[in-house]
Amino acid sequence: MRAPSRAATGALVLDLVRTHGTVSRVELADRSGLTAATITHVVRDLLAEGLLREVGRLTGGVGSPRRLLELDAGAGYAVGVQLDRSASSVVVTDFAGRRVASTGVRGAGRGRPEETLPVLARHIDLLLEGAGIARGRVLGVGLVTHGPQDRERGTVLTGQPTPEWRGFPLTSTLSGLLDLPVLLENDATAAAVGEQWVGALDVDTFGVLYMATGIGGGVVAGAEVYRGGTGNPVEVGHIPVDPGGPACACGNRGCVEALAGPGAVVAAATREPGLAARLRLDGRPDARLADFQRVARAAVAGDPVPLALVEASARRLGTAAVTLMNLFDLDTVVLAGPAFGVAGALYVDRAQEVVDAGALARLLRPVRVRLSRDVGVSAAVGGALVVLRSALGRPAPAAPAELTSA
Repeated sequence: MRAPSRAATGALVLDLVRTHGTVSRVELADRSGLTAATITHVVRDLLAEGLLREVGRLTGGVGSPRRLLELDAGAGYAVGVQLDRSASSVVVTDFAGRRVASTGVRGAGRGRPEETLPVLARHIDLLLEGAGIARGRVLGVGLVTHGPQDRERGTVLTGQPTPEWRGFPLTSTLSGLLDLPVLLENDATAAAVGEQWVGALDVDTFGVLYMATGIGGGVVAGAEVYRGGTGNPVEVGHIPVDPGGPACACGNRGCVEALAGPGAVVAAATREPGLAARLRLDGRPDARLADFQRVARAAVAGDPVPLALVEASARRLGTAAVTLMNLFDLDTVVLAGPAFGVAGALYVDRAQEVVDAGALARLLRPVRVRLSRDVGVSAAVGGALVVLRSALGRPAPAAPAELTSA
C-alpha cells in the first residue's frame, strides 16, 4: 500500500487541528493513525511555514508535559458561496474555519450565469473589503450549487434555473472575475462538511437532508464525506416515492422534491381558496423560497391549513430520511438549508415520528433527526471548508525578502 504523500499528510494534520482545536502531537498521532515520528516531521514543517503554532503545555499525567498546537487563524482565509435560485449567501472564514464575515445575496432568479456571476463577484469583493482582508490572503472560493455537477470542469449538468446554466463554465468564469481559485461543490455535500466541522454531533457517520429551493442529500461515513463514483451522490430529492405523483424537473414522477420541497408546498397553498391572497404569496418561481417561508410562518403560528401543508411536507421528508438511514445504516440525519429557517423545529418533530416508525437502525439504537446549528449558511461555510481542506488550504510559505544594499 502506497504511503500518503507529504502534502496529503500535512493536509490531514491541518484538518485534524482545525476540527479538534488545541491538540498535542500525541493526540494527533492517535487520531490520524500516523506514527509519532511522522507527526513530528509534519508538525515541524507546518510550524516553520507559520501554519501551526505552539500555545503552551499540558501538564499532569505520566511523562513530560505535552506541547499544545493550534492553527494560526490568520494564515489565510477562504470564501464560501451558496448559490441558489431564490436566495444566496457568502461567508468568509479564517484559516481555523471560523466565520469572520457573511452577507446575504439575491438568488440567481431567471438571470443568465454571465449576468449573475459578476454581481456575485462584486458582493465577494465588498465583503472582503469590509472585513479588511487583502485579496492576497484569500486561498480560494468554494462555490456551492445544486447538482448534478461536473466538479472537474466546474459546471452544473442541468438547465436550472434556466437552460443557459447547463454546462456553463462557472468556476473558471468566477475565478477570472475574482482572480482567485474557485472550487465547485454540491450544496448538500458542503452542508455535511460544515456539520462535521461544527462538532455538534457525537457520531462520525450521519446523513444530511438539505433543503433550499430544492432538496438534496449528503452522507459522512466514518468521518469521510461520501462522494460516489462521479461526485454526485445521495440525490435523495430525486428518489421517486409516488409513481403517480407530479412530474419532477429530473424527468421522473413523484420524486421527494416534487412532493415535499418548497415548490410543492407553495403550489398546494395556491390551490387552497383565498390562502395565497391572505398570505400574500408572490407566485413567481424566483420568489419560491420567500413564499414558502410565508406559509411556514403561518404554520408555526398555528394557522390550520398552512400547518397541515407543512406537516405533510415534513412527513414526506421523514420518508426520505428513512430511505437515507436504511441505505447507509445511519442513526442520525441532520436537516440543513435556508428552507428550515422558520419551521425547522416543526420539520424535526414530524420527520422524527416517521423515522421512529421506519428506520431499521431503531432496532439496535436510538435514531435521531436533528436541526443544523446554522441552517441558513451551513452550505456556504462548508464551501469555505472545502477550500481549506483542499490543496489550496496549505498556503505557500512567504518568499524571503531580497537583500538590498544600504
